[in-house]
Amino acid sequence: MLIVGGIMVPDVASIAASVVKRQTTLDRTFDIVLWPISHPELGEIRIDKDLFAVGRTQPSFAHARPELVVDVSRRHARIFSEGSVAYVADLDSKNGTAVNGIEVTQKPHVLKDGDELCFAGTLTYRVGFVPRAARAAVRAAIVTLTPERGDLGLQPIVISSFPFLVSKADETFAQYREAWPHQVNYLSRRHAHIYAEDDAVYVEDLDSTNGTFVDGQRLAEHAVRLAQGQRLAFGGDHFAYRVGIESASSTDSTVTATRQSGTLAPADDPHAAAGPGADLVFDPERTTFVGTAHSFLDIFCTPVPAQDDEINPDAPARAPESVPDARRRRGRLEVFLCELSEALGGSGRIDMRRLGRWGGGVLAALAVLVAVTYFQGAPQRDMQALLASGQYESAARIADQHLARYPDDAAWRAMGTEALVKAKVPEWIAAINERAFDRAQAIVQAMRTLARHNPDAEPLVENIGWMGALQSFVLGRGGPQAPIRIYRDEAPIRALTSRWNDDPGEHQRALDRISAYVPAFATVYADALSHLRKLQSDDSVYVAALERIKQAIGEALESDRLDGLAAMLADYAQRYPRLGGLDAVRADLDQYQQIDSEAHAGHVQAVRERLASAHFATPQFAAHAARLEKLASAGDHGEAAPAR
Repeated sequence: MLIVGGIMVPDVASIAASVVKRQTTLDRTFDIVLWPISHPELGEIRIDKDLFAVGRTQPSFAHARPELVVDVSRRHARIFSEGSVAYVADLDSKNGTAVNGIEVTQKPHVLKDGDELCFAGTLTYRVGFVPRAARAAVRAAIVTLTPERGDLGLQPIVISSFPFLVSKADETFAQYREAWPHQVNYLSRRHAHIYAEDDAVYVEDLDSTNGTFVDGQRLAEHAVRLAQGQRLAFGGDHFAYRVGIESASSTDSTVTATRQSGTLAPADDPHAAAGPGADLVFDPERTTFVGTAHSFLDIFCTPVPAQDDEINPDAPARAPESVPDARRRRGRLEVFLCELSEALGGSGRIDMRRLGRWGGGVLAALAVLVAVTYFQGAPQRDMQALLASGQYESAARIADQHLARYPDDAAWRAMGTEALVKAKVPEWIAAINERAFDRAQAIVQAMRTLARHNPDAEPLVENIGWMGALQSFVLGRGGPQAPIRIYRDEAPIRALTSRWNDDPGEHQRALDRISAYVPAFATVYADALSHLRKLQSDDSVYVAALERIKQAIGEALESDRLDGLAAMLADYAQRYPRLGGLDAVRADLDQYQQIDSEAHAGHVQAVRERLASAHFATPQFAAHAARLEKLASAGDHGEAAPAR
């Protein structure tokens, strides 16, 4: 590690060590296999990477007969893994992605063994998980992005954890908003991401407004492998960098010394340190170190409207997507049956070719089902009418009354959940945005009342309550960069992070469902996940440091050896600049030591007077203060005082 201004900054050796350690702990132990159902001739697809692209021009689909993939978009979907969980995300494709007949909309869907996965309503696969095949060891990489121009004040970026999301909302780029507001706004909130795969590093544009460019070429639907010395630009020519790629295992002394030299290439020679094979040099004080990976769930699962993106007139426009003439259009009968399926609680998708093979018997059965449903489903139709007209509050109350009598009615559970979320979450969002946290908590309590008979809605409400507590804590104390105060912030940080860590997948799915009902929730959701990651980092660094301080204070008080505490507090204040409340601890230490000296001298009256006027903000000093009078009394009566 390097020490810069009293703060520890990672050098390449420490970065590499942490990268290799993460690489050995995060590898999953399974591969995903897609077995074709609709078209067996396509063959199975084995996915042994953390990210797999689905699209008609992607390798696994490009060689199929054109009529089989004509309905699949070029950027159709992505399948990815987070830890031991696999997901599929639809990329706003024209004809959709479904799992077991349920449409994948704005958020990724968890994949389970045996699921039926369908792309564009035509390509259907069975999902399976199999033991991971033997594979060669993967060399972790470190990517350095060195600004192409030295006169713009951009910092080099050292990326040691993947994936890395390029976003104008992330501090890596948002820090330049005051100096370069338009250039920052040329970036999208989900602009591009850089990820590692085996021994290679790739960049993929996320359908950004102003594009991602490698050596001047705007990326289309495919990810591109990055190479040493390439020019990588986001949104135009302002955020333009030269790429450096280094294996985390190549941490010889020469490279480390070069990186520690603390100099950048001269401003008038911006390529000097960035050409192929050149040593990439940076000043640790002026470098953005990215040591915490983003999540594929963040990258593919938080849709944010792009209306606030400025159009960069100097950025080449993307090539228009050619839509094949053979794209199948739905007929009136298919539209009717799809709407009927959705009205009856189905997926809203009908395979007309399969239906045609079944013959007219299916249509007759559907007609009977419609007739029965019409006469028996009047209350449900009334409920659906309330939802369609936006009367969500009334719908939520009616659903609660119905479920009190029929608690196992799955259709009413789903409708009640939708009504409750749409009725209350917009109010809750407004309260959070206004920082009216008491009002937000009252809204959550009202939701709990309306969800008391609906077990489907309860986890959604509890997650909204957790998110409100998270926002209240983070924003109420001054934002994510506010000091971590000793004896005050440790417990809430631990409680908030532990609540999420007990089952991240379940919480993620609950919040995804809320976003599907109320798209405006996505922005608060994204902020909360950002705050959560910061709290998790604070828990592992700052809260751990505070626990060490409290342990040292306790041991010093028990042993009556306080001399080393002042030096420790000064050292921690320098090493951890966001620790709060240490001034009060130092003041209590000085006060306690003065009374302790009087006690050891046997000055009972002086000790009593000092204790009467003393006020200890530190609980540990306050708890031990009562012992000092006994200590003084023992000394006054000639008893041996405990040794210092």
